[in-house]
Amino acid sequence: MKLILLGVPGAGKGTQAAQISARLGIPTLSTGNILRAAIAAKTPLGLQVEGILAGGELVSDEVILPLIKARMEEPDCKAGYILDGVPRTVAQAEGLEELGVEVDACLFFDVPDAVVIDRLGGRRTCGTCNAAFHVSANPPNVADVCDVCGDALTIRADDEPETIRRRLEVFREQTAPLIDFYTARGKVKPIPCGDKSVEEVTALVFQTLELA
Repeated sequence: MKLILLGVPGAGKGTQAAQISARLGIPTLSTGNILRAAIAAKTPLGLQVEGILAGGELVSDEVILPLIKARMEEPDCKAGYILDGVPRTVAQAEGLEELGVEVDACLFFDVPDAVVIDRLGGRRTCGTCNAAFHVSANPPNVADVCDVCGDALTIRADDEPETIRRRLEVFREQTAPLIDFYTARGKVKPIPCGDKSVEEVTALVFQTLELA
């Protein structure tokens, strides 16, 4: 099964991608994780996009599409894949089609802005071991201290309040039109999840994909 997950930042796409990946045995291709790893490793690509991500802007198609194409050529993608974080614009979607990328369904995770702001604004990350926490949903034992290695927890640059608001604006301006793009192709499957628990959303996803 070849899937695209759409939704505002903080909609829970990554969490649900992990559930689908485990159920179907297919990999999640997350450009966000790929790019953050490149930034942490101080690779040329990481240095190029660090400032872009910190400002809540989108990385260019010239960078994103070759990354995805190369990843799809790896053996574990032969049985299918989950795209999380790409495409983000209609131009990217058209570019993926030109590369021969096939999609069975596009899951749209519909979450109100207020929920997103709470989720992202409460995230804390350890800069040493990359352990992740949330001030309300998954708090550390000691405030702002990593349970795993004991180092300080920080707020990622793209989780700062101003950046969150900018990321939501970017989604509305550039990514939301993808819903119409894939609706026209009969691929969109809405997942209303603003007031649901993670487990309830997972059950709804499996039901929607006829995996329940």
